Amino acid sequence: MRLVVTGANGFVGRHVVAHAAGSGWDVSGVVRSNGAARVVGGSGGHPVTLPDLERDALSRAFEGSRAVVHLAQIGAERGGQSYEAVNVDLTGRVVEACRRAGVRRIVYFSGLGVARYGMSRRCTNGYFRSKLAAEALLVRSDREGVVFRPSYIVGPGDAFVPTVLAAMAEGEVERPGDGSYRMQPIAVADATALVLAAVTRPSGAFPTVFDLVGPEPVSFAHLLDRLARVAREDGRPARHRVREVAIAEAERRARDGGYQGMLPDELDCLLCDEIADHHPLEALLGRRLTPLDTALAAAVRAA
Repeated sequence: MRLVVTGANGFVGRHVVAHAAGSGWDVSGVVRSNGAARVVGGSGGHPVTLPDLERDALSRAFEGSRAVVHLAQIGAERGGQSYEAVNVDLTGRVVEACRRAGVRRIVYFSGLGVARYGMSRRCTNGYFRSKLAAEALLVRSDREGVVFRPSYIVGPGDAFVPTVLAAMAEGEVERPGDGSYRMQPIAVADATALVLAAVTRPSGAFPTVFDLVGPEPVSFAHLLDRLARVAREDGRPARHRVREVAIAEAERRARDGGYQGMLPDELDCLLCDEIADHHPLEALLGRRLTPLDTALAAAVRAA
């Protein structure tokens, strides 16, 4: 009943630690700083601070665990960090550390759209390439890998919902293009429950790769409408107008330093129009997934 989570201070990591600890697991969270360690402790886990995330140190941290949930990654190259160093090389060290520590199972978060690298322009960039390379490292290893490829994950503490709510409160939401591109948000509570289901399922179970999506595909334009309705029901200001920005302009601003905080690869993830079948997740979980409006309401209440 011991579990180790890398990137345990992040949005999903915090929820995985809290859910696992609340379910009786002895959870260790691998982080790089004292501030991140305090986040892990506040979530109910035991922090393990490894500033350099070296292979031998990771091996010692992993010893005795049933599985490692590898969430440490970057979605854009900022502050001198690179996809190759974080998304690829670190994953390689985690895989090797699991081998040395005798940990059989690794649960890894990749990205929805990886399967269409080279087929979809929005899915053919440095971010998705690094995720594809990291998946290959896991597949080629002798460990039991379970890969989740998430769409947007929403819930208490996410970055997306508070950002949109703040814009709505100001009276204007800026939208790239006509908003017809689709996404499939999943509740963070479902994502964390699925992680534990992946950790505990029998060896040799199939499939080993899951698209981590919610039960309802929705266009971005419709998602904004749904979020506004949920916000109004919660008593929040959400009477706003939508200002459309040409996608080419959003791309230019992303290249020049950030469009609404998004660098080019992050904007690609918003625009990539990737949806998938959610039923394999329900089979793994043994229940229906949380409806979209319920997931949004939980995020709104916490914002």
